[in-house]
Amino acid sequence: MSEHEAVVFLLSIATLLGVARVLGELARSLGLPAVVGEILAGVLLGRTTLGRIYPAAHEFLFPDGKPKIMLAGYTTLAVVLLLVVAGLEVDLGIVKRRGRTALLVSTLGILVPLGCGFLLGNALPDTYLVQPDRRALFAAFLGVALSISAMPVIAKTLLDLGLFKTDIGLLVMSAAMVDDLVGWIAFSILLGPMRGTGLDGVALGRTLVLTAVFVTVSLVIGRKVIDRVLARLEEQADVAPSRILSLVIVLAVLGATATQAIGIHAVLGGFIVGVSIGDSPRLRERTRGIIHQFVTNVFAPVFFASVALHVDFVANVDVPLCLAIFAVACVAKLVGCTAGARLTGLSFREALAVGFGLNARGAMEIILALLARDAGLLDDRVFVALVVMAVGTSLLAGPTMKRLLYRPLTHGSGGPRSGASLEDAAALVQGGAFVPVLAASTSARAIEELAHALRSVIGDLVEPALIAVLERELVAPTGLGDQVAIPHAAVEGLNRPVVALGLSSHGIDFDAPDGRAARIVFLLLLPPKAYEREVRVLAALARSVFDDAARGALVEASSMDDAVRCLDEHGRRIASAAPGPRMGTLTDL
Repeated sequence: MSEHEAVVFLLSIATLLGVARVLGELARSLGLPAVVGEILAGVLLGRTTLGRIYPAAHEFLFPDGKPKIMLAGYTTLAVVLLLVVAGLEVDLGIVKRRGRTALLVSTLGILVPLGCGFLLGNALPDTYLVQPDRRALFAAFLGVALSISAMPVIAKTLLDLGLFKTDIGLLVMSAAMVDDLVGWIAFSILLGPMRGTGLDGVALGRTLVLTAVFVTVSLVIGRKVIDRVLARLEEQADVAPSRILSLVIVLAVLGATATQAIGIHAVLGGFIVGVSIGDSPRLRERTRGIIHQFVTNVFAPVFFASVALHVDFVANVDVPLCLAIFAVACVAKLVGCTAGARLTGLSFREALAVGFGLNARGAMEIILALLARDAGLLDDRVFVALVVMAVGTSLLAGPTMKRLLYRPLTHGSGGPRSGASLEDAAALVQGGAFVPVLAASTSARAIEELAHALRSVIGDLVEPALIAVLERELVAPTGLGDQVAIPHAAVEGLNRPVVALGLSSHGIDFDAPDGRAARIVFLLLLPPKAYEREVRVLAALARSVFDDAARGALVEASSMDDAVRCLDEHGRRIASAAPGPRMGTLTDL
Protein backbone atom coordinates (compact mmCIF):
# COMPACT_ATOMS: atom_id res chain seq x y z
CA MET A 1 0.00 0.00 0.00
CA SER A 2 1.38 3.39 -1.00
CA GLU A 3 1.59 6.42 1.25
CA HIS A 4 -1.08 8.16 -0.84
CA GLU A 5 -3.51 5.23 -0.38
CA ALA A 6 -2.94 5.27 3.38
CA VAL A 7 -3.63 9.02 3.48
CA VAL A 8 -6.83 8.61 1.45
CA PHE A 9 -8.07 5.80 3.72
CA LEU A 10 -7.43 7.76 6.92
CA LEU A 11 -9.03 10.88 5.43
CA SER A 12 -12.11 8.93 4.33
CA ILE A 13 -12.55 7.42 7.81
CA ALA A 14 -12.13 10.81 9.49
CA THR A 15 -14.59 12.44 7.07
CA LEU A 16 -17.23 9.73 7.44
CA LEU A 17 -16.95 9.59 11.23
CA GLY A 18 -16.90 13.36 11.67
CA VAL A 19 -19.84 14.15 9.38
CA ALA A 20 -21.86 11.17 10.61
CA ARG A 21 -21.38 12.14 14.27
CA VAL A 22 -22.32 15.77 13.64
CA LEU A 23 -25.45 14.86 11.68
CA GLY A 24 -26.28 12.10 14.16
CA GLU A 25 -26.24 14.59 17.03
CA LEU A 26 -28.31 17.02 14.96
CA ALA A 27 -30.88 14.28 14.36
CA ARG A 28 -31.00 13.56 18.10
CA SER A 29 -31.59 17.23 18.88
CA LEU A 30 -34.59 17.11 16.53
CA GLY A 31 -35.98 14.02 18.28
CA LEU A 32 -35.00 11.64 15.48
CA PRO A 33 -32.85 8.48 15.69
CA ALA A 34 -29.12 9.15 15.39
CA VAL A 35 -28.95 6.63 12.55
CA VAL A 36 -31.07 8.96 10.39
CA GLY A 37 -28.32 11.57 10.55
CA GLU A 38 -25.62 8.93 10.03
CA ILE A 39 -27.30 7.60 6.89
CA LEU A 40 -27.80 11.18 5.72
CA ALA A 41 -24.02 11.67 6.03
CA GLY A 42 -23.56 8.84 3.52
CA VAL A 43 -26.19 10.37 1.24
CA LEU A 44 -24.36 13.73 1.30
CA LEU A 45 -20.87 12.28 0.84
CA GLY A 46 -21.85 9.51 -1.58
CA ARG A 47 -23.10 9.24 -5.11
CA THR A 48 -26.43 10.86 -4.26
CA THR A 49 -25.03 14.36 -3.53
CA LEU A 50 -21.24 14.79 -3.63
CA GLY A 51 -20.96 12.38 -6.56
CA ARG A 52 -23.34 14.59 -8.53
CA ILE A 53 -22.10 18.02 -7.47
CA TYR A 54 -18.35 17.37 -7.33
CA PRO A 55 -17.52 13.93 -8.78
CA ALA A 56 -13.75 14.48 -8.53
CA ALA A 57 -13.97 15.05 -4.74
CA HIS A 58 -16.09 11.95 -4.27
CA GLU A 59 -13.66 9.89 -6.34
CA PHE A 60 -10.69 11.23 -4.37
CA LEU A 61 -12.23 10.44 -0.95
CA PHE A 62 -13.71 7.05 -1.83
CA PRO A 63 -11.74 5.55 -4.72
CA ASP A 64 -11.69 1.94 -5.80
CA GLY A 65 -8.66 -0.16 -4.91
CA LYS A 66 -6.95 -0.60 -1.56
CA PRO A 67 -8.66 2.32 0.28
CA LYS A 68 -12.05 0.83 -0.58
CA ILE A 69 -10.93 -2.62 0.61
CA MET A 70 -9.64 -1.17 3.90
CA LEU A 71 -12.88 0.76 4.42
CA ALA A 72 -14.79 -2.46 3.82
CA GLY A 73 -12.63 -4.14 6.49
CA TYR A 74 -13.45 -1.36 8.97
CA THR A 75 -17.19 -1.64 8.29
CA THR A 76 -17.04 -5.44 8.60
CA LEU A 77 -15.58 -5.06 12.10
CA ALA A 78 -18.22 -2.42 12.80
CA VAL A 79 -21.12 -4.68 11.85
CA VAL A 80 -19.68 -7.54 13.92
CA LEU A 81 -19.46 -5.28 16.97
CA LEU A 82 -22.98 -3.95 16.33
CA LEU A 83 -24.25 -7.52 16.46
CA VAL A 84 -22.29 -8.04 19.70
CA VAL A 85 -24.17 -5.08 21.20
CA ALA A 86 -27.45 -6.60 20.00
CA GLY A 87 -26.43 -9.94 21.52
CA LEU A 88 -25.69 -8.28 24.86
CA GLU A 89 -29.39 -7.39 25.08
CA VAL A 90 -30.34 -11.08 24.97
CA ASP A 91 -30.98 -12.61 28.38
CA LEU A 92 -31.65 -16.33 28.00
CA GLY A 93 -32.98 -16.35 31.56
CA ILE A 94 -35.78 -13.99 30.54
CA VAL A 95 -36.63 -16.16 27.54
CA LYS A 96 -36.64 -19.28 29.74
CA ARG A 97 -38.82 -17.73 32.43
CA ARG A 98 -41.25 -16.25 29.90
CA GLY A 99 -41.42 -19.67 28.24
CA ARG A 100 -44.75 -20.22 26.54
CA THR A 101 -45.80 -16.57 26.29
CA ALA A 102 -42.57 -15.37 24.66
CA LEU A 103 -42.44 -18.34 22.30
CA LEU A 104 -46.07 -17.89 21.26
CA VAL A 105 -45.65 -14.19 20.50
CA SER A 106 -42.31 -14.66 18.74
CA THR A 107 -43.44 -17.74 16.75
CA LEU A 108 -46.46 -15.98 15.25
CA GLY A 109 -44.40 -12.80 14.96
CA ILE A 110 -41.92 -14.73 12.81
CA LEU A 111 -44.22 -17.01 10.79
CA VAL A 112 -46.73 -14.39 9.60
CA PRO A 113 -44.11 -11.87 8.33
CA LEU A 114 -42.04 -14.76 6.94
CA GLY A 115 -45.00 -15.98 4.89
CA CYS A 116 -46.07 -12.50 3.79
CA GLY A 117 -42.50 -11.55 2.84
CA PHE A 118 -42.14 -14.75 0.83
CA LEU A 119 -45.41 -14.03 -1.01
CA LEU A 120 -44.35 -10.43 -1.69
CA GLY A 121 -40.99 -11.63 -3.01
CA ASN A 122 -42.78 -13.94 -5.44
CA ALA A 123 -45.25 -11.23 -6.47
CA LEU A 124 -42.75 -8.48 -7.34
CA PRO A 125 -42.06 -8.03 -11.09
CA ASP A 126 -38.81 -9.37 -12.52
CA THR A 127 -37.57 -5.80 -12.99
CA TYR A 128 -36.95 -5.56 -9.21
CA LEU A 129 -34.77 -8.67 -9.14
CA VAL A 130 -31.05 -8.69 -9.90
CA GLN A 131 -31.38 -12.30 -11.08
CA PRO A 132 -34.97 -13.40 -11.78
CA ASP A 133 -33.88 -17.05 -11.84
CA ARG A 134 -33.03 -16.73 -8.11
CA ARG A 135 -36.53 -15.53 -7.16
CA ALA A 136 -37.04 -18.27 -4.56
CA LEU A 137 -33.88 -17.22 -2.73
CA PHE A 138 -34.88 -13.55 -2.97
CA ALA A 139 -38.36 -14.35 -1.61
CA ALA A 140 -36.86 -16.38 1.26
CA PHE A 141 -34.56 -13.47 2.14
CA LEU A 142 -37.45 -10.98 2.08
CA GLY A 143 -39.43 -13.24 4.40
CA VAL A 144 -36.54 -13.44 6.88
CA ALA A 145 -35.91 -9.67 6.60
CA LEU A 146 -39.54 -8.83 7.42
CA SER A 147 -39.68 -11.27 10.35
CA ILE A 148 -36.67 -9.96 12.28
CA SER A 149 -36.90 -7.26 14.96
CA ALA A 150 -34.27 -4.83 16.24
CA MET A 151 -33.48 -5.36 19.91
CA PRO A 152 -31.40 -2.18 20.35
CA VAL A 153 -34.32 -0.09 19.07
CA ILE A 154 -36.85 -1.99 21.13
CA ALA A 155 -34.76 -1.72 24.30
CA LYS A 156 -34.27 2.02 23.81
CA THR A 157 -37.98 2.57 23.09
CA LEU A 158 -38.97 0.67 26.23
CA LEU A 159 -36.46 2.63 28.31
CA ASP A 160 -37.76 5.94 26.93
CA LEU A 161 -41.32 4.96 27.81
CA GLY A 162 -40.44 3.63 31.26
CA LEU A 163 -41.50 0.12 30.19
CA PHE A 164 -38.20 -1.76 30.19
CA LYS A 165 -38.62 -3.25 33.68
CA THR A 166 -42.36 -3.93 33.35
CA ASP A 167 -43.95 -7.32 32.62
CA ILE A 168 -45.12 -6.15 29.21
CA GLY A 169 -41.64 -4.76 28.49
CA LEU A 170 -40.00 -8.07 29.42
CA LEU A 171 -42.49 -9.90 27.19
CA VAL A 172 -41.58 -7.67 24.25
CA MET A 173 -37.85 -8.06 24.89
CA SER A 174 -38.00 -11.84 25.31
CA ALA A 175 -40.00 -12.23 22.08
CA ALA A 176 -37.52 -9.96 20.29
CA MET A 177 -34.65 -12.11 21.56
CA VAL A 178 -36.19 -15.22 20.03
CA ASP A 179 -36.88 -13.30 16.79
CA ASP A 180 -33.28 -12.24 16.51
CA LEU A 181 -31.81 -15.64 17.38
CA VAL A 182 -33.94 -17.39 14.76
CA GLY A 183 -33.64 -14.59 12.21
CA TRP A 184 -29.87 -14.25 12.28
CA ILE A 185 -29.29 -17.98 12.12
CA ALA A 186 -31.70 -18.27 9.17
CA PHE A 187 -30.12 -15.31 7.37
CA SER A 188 -26.60 -16.62 7.93
CA ILE A 189 -27.63 -19.91 6.34
CA LEU A 190 -29.11 -18.05 3.34
CA LEU A 191 -25.93 -16.05 2.81
CA GLY A 192 -24.08 -19.09 1.45
CA PRO A 193 -26.47 -19.64 -1.48
CA MET A 194 -26.66 -15.84 -2.01
CA ARG A 195 -22.98 -15.73 -2.87
CA GLY A 196 -23.21 -18.57 -5.39
CA THR A 197 -25.57 -19.75 -8.07
CA GLY A 198 -26.68 -23.04 -6.58
CA LEU A 199 -27.21 -24.96 -3.38
CA ASP A 200 -24.81 -27.75 -2.42
CA GLY A 201 -26.73 -30.05 -0.08
CA VAL A 202 -23.63 -31.72 1.36
CA ALA A 203 -21.88 -28.39 2.00
CA LEU A 204 -25.05 -26.94 3.53
CA GLY A 205 -25.42 -29.95 5.81
CA ARG A 206 -21.81 -29.65 6.98
CA THR A 207 -22.27 -25.93 7.58
CA LEU A 208 -25.44 -26.47 9.60
CA VAL A 209 -23.80 -29.13 11.78
CA LEU A 210 -20.74 -26.97 12.45
CA THR A 211 -22.96 -23.96 13.17
CA ALA A 212 -25.00 -25.98 15.66
CA VAL A 213 -21.79 -27.12 17.36
CA PHE A 214 -20.47 -23.54 17.52
CA VAL A 215 -23.72 -22.17 18.96
CA THR A 216 -24.05 -25.01 21.47
CA VAL A 217 -20.45 -24.79 22.69
CA SER A 218 -20.65 -20.99 22.93
CA LEU A 219 -23.93 -20.91 24.84
CA VAL A 220 -23.27 -23.88 27.13
CA ILE A 221 -19.53 -24.18 27.81
CA GLY A 222 -18.42 -20.74 26.67
CA ARG A 223 -21.08 -18.97 28.72
CA LYS A 224 -19.89 -20.65 31.94
CA VAL A 225 -16.24 -19.90 31.25
CA ILE A 226 -17.01 -16.27 30.41
CA ASP A 227 -19.06 -15.94 33.59
CA ARG A 228 -16.07 -17.03 35.69
CA VAL A 229 -13.71 -14.70 33.84
CA LEU A 230 -16.10 -11.76 34.32
CA ALA A 231 -16.32 -12.56 38.03
CA ARG A 232 -12.54 -12.18 38.28
CA LEU A 233 -12.47 -9.00 36.21
CA GLU A 234 -15.29 -7.37 38.20
CA GLU A 235 -13.31 -7.74 41.45
CA GLN A 236 -11.54 -4.44 40.66
CA ALA A 237 -14.51 -2.23 39.86
CA ASP A 238 -12.46 0.80 38.79
CA VAL A 239 -10.68 -0.98 35.91
CA ALA A 240 -13.26 -3.70 35.18
CA PRO A 241 -15.09 -1.88 32.31
CA SER A 242 -11.91 -1.32 30.27
CA ARG A 243 -10.75 -4.91 30.76
CA ILE A 244 -14.16 -6.32 29.87
CA LEU A 245 -14.32 -4.09 26.78
CA SER A 246 -11.03 -5.60 25.58
CA LEU A 247 -12.28 -9.11 26.33
CA VAL A 248 -15.53 -8.50 24.43
CA ILE A 249 -13.74 -7.26 21.30
CA VAL A 250 -11.24 -10.13 21.30
CA LEU A 251 -13.98 -12.74 21.75
CA ALA A 252 -16.17 -11.05 19.14
CA VAL A 253 -13.42 -11.16 16.53
CA LEU A 254 -12.64 -14.80 17.36
CA GLY A 255 -16.31 -15.74 17.15
CA ALA A 256 -16.69 -13.91 13.85
CA THR A 257 -13.60 -15.68 12.54
CA ALA A 258 -15.04 -19.07 13.52
CA THR A 259 -18.39 -18.58 11.78
CA GLN A 260 -16.75 -17.07 8.70
CA ALA A 261 -14.50 -20.13 8.47
CA ILE A 262 -17.52 -22.42 8.86
CA GLY A 263 -19.21 -20.78 5.90
CA ILE A 264 -21.69 -18.64 7.85
CA HIS A 265 -21.32 -14.86 7.88
CA ALA A 266 -19.12 -13.33 10.57
CA VAL A 267 -22.07 -11.41 12.04
CA LEU A 268 -23.52 -14.60 13.54
CA GLY A 269 -20.29 -15.21 15.46
CA GLY A 270 -20.42 -11.69 16.87
CA PHE A 271 -24.08 -12.09 17.81
CA ILE A 272 -23.58 -15.44 19.60
CA VAL A 273 -20.55 -14.07 21.48
CA GLY A 274 -22.70 -11.10 22.55
CA VAL A 275 -25.40 -13.48 23.82
CA SER A 276 -22.81 -15.56 25.73
CA ILE A 277 -21.38 -12.48 27.44
CA GLY A 278 -24.62 -10.59 27.97
CA ASP A 279 -26.32 -13.55 29.62
CA SER A 280 -23.83 -13.47 32.51
CA PRO A 281 -25.20 -11.95 35.73
CA ARG A 282 -21.64 -10.74 36.39
CA LEU A 283 -21.85 -8.17 33.60
CA ARG A 284 -22.83 -4.90 35.24
CA GLU A 285 -25.26 -2.48 33.61
CA ARG A 286 -22.62 0.25 33.75
CA THR A 287 -20.18 -1.96 31.82
CA ARG A 288 -22.85 -2.77 29.23
CA GLY A 289 -23.39 0.94 28.79
CA ILE A 290 -19.68 1.61 28.21
CA ILE A 291 -19.46 -1.14 25.58
CA HIS A 292 -22.60 0.18 23.90
CA GLN A 293 -21.31 3.76 23.84
CA PHE A 294 -17.94 2.72 22.45
CA VAL A 295 -19.45 0.78 19.55
CA THR A 296 -22.27 3.19 18.71
CA ASN A 297 -20.07 6.29 18.80
CA VAL A 298 -16.93 4.99 17.06
CA PHE A 299 -17.89 2.17 14.72
CA ALA A 300 -21.63 2.52 14.05
CA PRO A 301 -21.52 6.04 12.50
CA VAL A 302 -18.98 4.97 9.88
CA PHE A 303 -20.93 1.82 9.09
CA PHE A 304 -24.28 3.56 8.63
CA ALA A 305 -22.71 6.37 6.62
CA SER A 306 -21.09 3.77 4.36
CA VAL A 307 -24.53 2.17 3.82
CA ALA A 308 -25.56 5.13 1.66
CA LEU A 309 -22.12 5.87 0.23
CA HIS A 310 -22.33 3.82 -2.96
CA VAL A 311 -26.10 3.94 -3.55
CA ASP A 312 -27.88 6.78 -5.34
CA PHE A 313 -30.90 7.26 -3.06
CA VAL A 314 -32.56 9.84 -5.33
CA ALA A 315 -32.37 7.69 -8.45
CA ASN A 316 -33.44 4.53 -6.63
CA VAL A 317 -36.38 5.70 -4.53
CA ASP A 318 -39.37 3.79 -5.86
CA VAL A 319 -42.37 5.17 -3.94
CA PRO A 320 -44.84 2.33 -4.75
CA LEU A 321 -42.22 -0.26 -3.77
CA CYS A 322 -41.40 1.58 -0.53
CA LEU A 323 -45.09 1.77 0.38
CA ALA A 324 -45.66 -1.90 -0.47
CA ILE A 325 -42.74 -3.16 1.62
CA PHE A 326 -43.58 -0.82 4.52
CA ALA A 327 -47.27 -1.85 4.52
CA VAL A 328 -46.59 -5.59 4.29
CA ALA A 329 -43.88 -5.38 6.98
CA CYS A 330 -46.13 -3.49 9.42
CA VAL A 331 -49.36 -5.41 8.85
CA ALA A 332 -47.69 -8.84 8.97
CA LYS A 333 -45.74 -8.11 12.16
CA LEU A 334 -48.71 -6.48 13.89
CA VAL A 335 -51.09 -9.31 13.00
CA GLY A 336 -48.67 -12.05 14.07
CA CYS A 337 -47.47 -10.48 17.33
CA THR A 338 -50.88 -9.11 18.36
CA ALA A 339 -52.51 -12.51 17.80
CA GLY A 340 -49.79 -14.21 19.83
CA ALA A 341 -50.07 -11.70 22.67
CA ARG A 342 -53.88 -12.02 22.73
CA LEU A 343 -53.54 -15.78 23.10
CA THR A 344 -51.40 -15.23 26.21
CA GLY A 345 -54.24 -13.28 27.89
CA LEU A 346 -53.37 -9.64 27.15
CA SER A 347 -56.12 -7.16 26.29
CA PHE A 348 -56.36 -5.97 22.68
CA ARG A 349 -54.68 -2.63 23.42
CA GLU A 350 -51.84 -4.30 25.31
CA ALA A 351 -51.41 -6.93 22.60
CA LEU A 352 -51.37 -4.26 19.89
CA ALA A 353 -48.73 -2.35 21.88
CA VAL A 354 -46.61 -5.53 21.92
CA GLY A 355 -47.04 -5.75 18.15
CA PHE A 356 -45.93 -2.16 17.58
CA GLY A 357 -42.95 -2.67 19.89
CA LEU A 358 -41.76 -5.71 17.93
CA ASN A 359 -42.49 -3.97 14.63
CA ALA A 360 -39.32 -1.84 14.98
CA ARG A 361 -36.69 -3.10 12.50
CA GLY A 362 -33.97 -0.47 12.89
CA ALA A 363 -30.29 -1.17 12.39
CA MET A 364 -30.77 -4.94 12.17
CA GLU A 365 -32.85 -4.53 9.00
CA ILE A 366 -30.30 -2.17 7.48
CA ILE A 367 -27.48 -4.62 8.21
CA LEU A 368 -29.44 -7.46 6.63
CA ALA A 369 -30.21 -5.39 3.55
CA LEU A 370 -26.60 -4.27 3.12
CA LEU A 371 -25.21 -7.80 3.43
CA ALA A 372 -27.76 -9.11 0.92
CA ARG A 373 -26.94 -6.26 -1.48
CA ASP A 374 -23.21 -6.95 -1.15
CA ALA A 375 -23.94 -10.63 -1.91
CA GLY A 376 -25.52 -9.56 -5.20
CA LEU A 377 -29.12 -10.45 -4.29
CA LEU A 378 -30.77 -7.02 -3.97
CA ASP A 379 -31.56 -4.38 -6.53
CA ASP A 380 -30.74 -0.87 -5.24
CA ARG A 381 -34.44 0.06 -5.30
CA VAL A 382 -35.31 -2.84 -2.98
CA PHE A 383 -32.33 -1.93 -0.77
CA VAL A 384 -33.54 1.68 -0.44
CA ALA A 385 -37.10 0.48 0.30
CA LEU A 386 -35.83 -1.76 3.11
CA VAL A 387 -33.81 1.11 4.62
CA VAL A 388 -36.88 3.37 4.51
CA MET A 389 -38.97 0.64 6.13
CA ALA A 390 -36.36 0.11 8.87
CA VAL A 391 -36.30 3.78 9.82
CA GLY A 392 -40.08 4.22 9.50
CA THR A 393 -41.04 1.28 11.70
CA SER A 394 -38.56 2.38 14.37
CA LEU A 395 -39.99 5.90 14.46
CA LEU A 396 -43.51 4.48 14.72
CA ALA A 397 -42.88 2.17 17.69
CA GLY A 398 -42.52 4.63 20.59
CA PRO A 399 -45.43 7.02 19.95
CA THR A 400 -47.91 4.22 19.24
CA MET A 401 -46.93 2.23 22.33
CA LYS A 402 -47.23 5.37 24.43
CA ARG A 403 -50.70 6.12 23.05
CA LEU A 404 -51.91 2.56 23.58
CA LEU A 405 -50.59 2.01 27.10
CA TYR A 406 -50.90 5.40 28.79
CA ARG A 407 -54.58 6.19 29.17
CA PRO A 408 -56.15 8.24 32.00
CA LEU A 409 -57.16 5.85 34.77
CA THR A 410 -58.34 6.55 38.34
CA HIS A 411 -58.93 4.68 41.56
CA GLY A 412 -62.34 3.57 42.60
CA SER A 413 -63.59 4.45 46.04
CA GLY A 414 -61.74 1.55 47.65
CA GLY A 415 -58.18 2.81 47.16
CA PRO A 416 -56.22 5.21 49.31
CA ARG A 417 -57.12 8.87 48.98
CA SER A 418 -60.36 8.14 47.11
CA GLY A 419 -60.50 9.82 43.72
CA ALA A 420 -56.73 10.09 43.44
CA SER A 421 -55.16 8.98 40.21
CA LEU A 422 -53.41 5.64 39.96
CA GLU A 423 -50.48 7.79 38.94
CA ASP A 424 -50.39 9.42 42.40
CA ALA A 425 -47.21 8.14 44.09
CA ALA A 426 -48.04 9.88 47.36
CA ALA A 427 -51.39 8.06 47.65
CA LEU A 428 -49.75 4.72 46.95
CA VAL A 429 -47.11 5.18 49.65
CA GLN A 430 -49.71 6.49 52.11
CA GLY A 431 -51.72 3.30 51.60
CA GLY A 432 -48.62 1.11 51.96
CA ALA A 433 -45.57 1.41 54.22
CA PHE A 434 -42.58 3.67 54.87
CA VAL A 435 -39.17 2.64 56.24
CA PRO A 436 -37.14 5.81 56.94
CA VAL A 437 -33.86 3.96 57.54
CA LEU A 438 -33.21 0.68 55.75
CA ALA A 439 -30.81 -1.54 57.67
CA ALA A 440 -30.17 -3.72 54.60
CA SER A 441 -26.87 -3.61 52.74
CA THR A 442 -27.91 -5.77 49.75
CA SER A 443 -30.82 -5.59 47.31
CA ALA A 444 -32.25 -8.93 48.49
CA ARG A 445 -32.21 -7.82 52.13
CA ALA A 446 -33.79 -4.46 51.23
CA ILE A 447 -36.60 -6.21 49.37
CA GLU A 448 -37.15 -8.54 52.34
CA GLU A 449 -37.21 -5.62 54.79
CA LEU A 450 -39.75 -3.69 52.72
CA ALA A 451 -41.93 -6.75 52.13
CA HIS A 452 -42.18 -7.38 55.89
CA ALA A 453 -43.05 -3.71 56.41
CA LEU A 454 -46.18 -4.37 54.30
CA ARG A 455 -47.43 -7.25 56.49
CA SER A 456 -50.17 -5.11 58.04
CA VAL A 457 -51.42 -4.29 54.53
CA ILE A 458 -51.10 -7.62 52.67
CA GLY A 459 -51.01 -10.13 55.55
CA ASP A 460 -50.08 -13.68 54.56
CA LEU A 461 -49.11 -12.56 51.06
CA VAL A 462 -45.74 -11.33 52.35
CA GLU A 463 -43.90 -14.60 51.67
CA PRO A 464 -45.21 -15.21 48.12
CA ALA A 465 -44.63 -11.54 47.36
CA LEU A 466 -41.04 -11.76 48.58
CA ILE A 467 -40.36 -14.83 46.44
CA ALA A 468 -41.93 -13.23 43.35
CA VAL A 469 -39.92 -10.00 43.66
CA LEU A 470 -36.60 -11.77 44.33
CA GLU A 471 -37.11 -14.08 41.33
CA ARG A 472 -37.93 -11.14 39.12
CA GLU A 473 -34.91 -9.20 40.35
CA LEU A 474 -32.72 -12.05 39.09
CA VAL A 475 -34.29 -11.70 35.64
CA ALA A 476 -34.07 -7.91 35.39
CA PRO A 477 -32.34 -5.76 38.04
CA THR A 478 -34.50 -2.76 38.87
CA GLY A 479 -31.98 -0.01 39.55
CA LEU A 480 -33.13 2.96 37.47
CA GLY A 481 -30.10 5.15 38.09
CA ASP A 482 -29.96 8.50 39.92
CA GLN A 483 -29.96 6.53 43.22
CA VAL A 484 -33.49 5.13 42.67
CA ALA A 485 -34.66 1.49 42.43
CA ILE A 486 -38.16 0.05 41.98
CA PRO A 487 -38.18 -3.72 42.60
CA HIS A 488 -41.62 -5.08 41.73
CA ALA A 489 -43.66 -8.15 40.82
CA ALA A 490 -47.20 -9.42 40.36
CA VAL A 491 -48.62 -11.31 43.36
CA GLU A 492 -51.60 -13.69 43.29
CA GLY A 493 -54.32 -12.51 45.67
CA LEU A 494 -53.72 -8.75 45.42
CA ASN A 495 -56.52 -6.61 44.03
CA ARG A 496 -54.72 -3.25 43.93
CA PRO A 497 -51.14 -1.93 43.76
CA VAL A 498 -49.28 -1.75 47.08
CA VAL A 499 -46.08 0.24 47.66
CA ALA A 500 -43.47 0.32 50.40
CA LEU A 501 -40.90 3.13 50.36
CA GLY A 502 -37.52 2.70 52.02
CA LEU A 503 -34.59 5.12 52.35
CA SER A 504 -30.93 4.17 52.71
CA SER A 505 -28.24 6.51 53.99
CA HIS A 506 -25.37 4.39 52.61
CA GLY A 507 -26.96 3.23 49.36
CA ILE A 508 -27.80 -0.28 48.10
CA ASP A 509 -26.57 -1.86 44.88
CA PHE A 510 -29.46 -2.60 42.48
CA ASP A 511 -27.20 -2.80 39.39
CA ALA A 512 -28.25 0.57 37.95
CA PRO A 513 -27.02 1.63 34.48
CA ASP A 514 -25.10 4.57 35.98
CA GLY A 515 -23.42 2.34 38.60
CA ARG A 516 -24.77 4.39 41.53
CA ALA A 517 -26.22 2.74 44.63
CA ALA A 518 -29.90 3.34 45.38
CA ARG A 519 -30.83 5.53 48.32
CA ILE A 520 -34.55 5.56 47.42
CA VAL A 521 -36.20 2.13 47.06
CA PHE A 522 -39.86 1.61 46.15
CA LEU A 523 -41.14 -1.96 46.56
CA LEU A 524 -44.16 -2.29 44.25
CA LEU A 525 -46.59 -5.25 44.41
CA LEU A 526 -49.28 -5.58 41.75
CA PRO A 527 -52.28 -7.76 40.93
CA PRO A 528 -51.59 -10.46 38.31
CA LYS A 529 -51.82 -9.46 34.62
CA ALA A 530 -52.40 -5.79 35.51
CA TYR A 531 -50.12 -4.69 32.67
CA GLU A 532 -51.57 -1.23 32.03
CA ARG A 533 -51.76 -0.51 35.75
CA GLU A 534 -48.13 -1.60 36.19
CA VAL A 535 -47.04 0.80 33.45
CA ARG A 536 -48.83 3.75 35.05
CA VAL A 537 -47.72 3.07 38.60
CA LEU A 538 -44.07 2.63 37.61
CA ALA A 539 -44.25 5.86 35.61
CA ALA A 540 -45.81 7.64 38.60
CA LEU A 541 -43.13 6.48 41.02
CA ALA A 542 -40.30 7.36 38.62
CA ARG A 543 -41.84 10.75 37.86
CA SER A 544 -42.19 11.62 41.56
CA VAL A 545 -38.39 11.43 42.00
CA PHE A 546 -37.47 12.63 38.52
CA ASP A 547 -35.25 15.60 39.42
CA ASP A 548 -32.49 16.28 41.94
CA ALA A 549 -34.70 18.50 44.10
CA ALA A 550 -37.33 15.77 44.52
CA ARG A 551 -34.76 13.11 45.41
CA GLY A 552 -32.87 15.41 47.74
CA ALA A 553 -36.01 16.31 49.68
CA LEU A 554 -37.26 12.73 49.86
CA VAL A 555 -34.08 11.25 51.35
CA GLU A 556 -34.45 13.72 54.23
CA ALA A 557 -37.97 12.50 55.12
CA SER A 558 -38.18 10.98 58.59
CA SER A 559 -41.88 10.04 58.77
CA MET A 560 -44.72 8.81 56.59
CA ASP A 561 -46.28 12.30 56.58
CA ASP A 562 -42.99 13.87 55.44
CA ALA A 563 -42.57 11.32 52.65
CA VAL A 564 -46.17 11.65 51.42
CA ARG A 565 -46.00 15.44 51.47
CA CYS A 566 -42.71 15.40 49.55
CA LEU A 567 -43.96 12.95 46.91
CA ASP A 568 -47.22 14.84 46.52
CA GLU A 569 -45.50 18.22 46.14
CA HIS A 570 -42.87 17.14 43.65
CA GLY A 571 -45.19 14.79 41.77
CA ARG A 572 -47.67 17.57 41.14
CA ARG A 573 -44.93 20.04 40.16
CA ILE A 574 -43.29 17.70 37.64
CA ALA A 575 -46.63 16.44 36.28
CA SER A 576 -47.80 20.01 35.64
CA ALA A 577 -44.52 20.85 33.93
CA ALA A 578 -44.53 17.74 31.72
CA PRO A 579 -47.88 15.90 31.79
CA GLY A 580 -47.97 12.22 31.01
CA PRO A 581 -45.14 9.73 31.08
CA ARG A 582 -41.75 11.05 30.21
CA MET A 583 -40.43 9.74 26.92
CA GLY A 584 -36.98 10.55 25.61
CA THR A 585 -35.99 10.44 21.99
CA LEU A 586 -35.20 7.28 20.13
CA THR A 587 -31.49 7.82 19.72
CA ASP A 588 -30.23 4.38 18.76
CA LEU A 589 -31.31 2.01 16.03
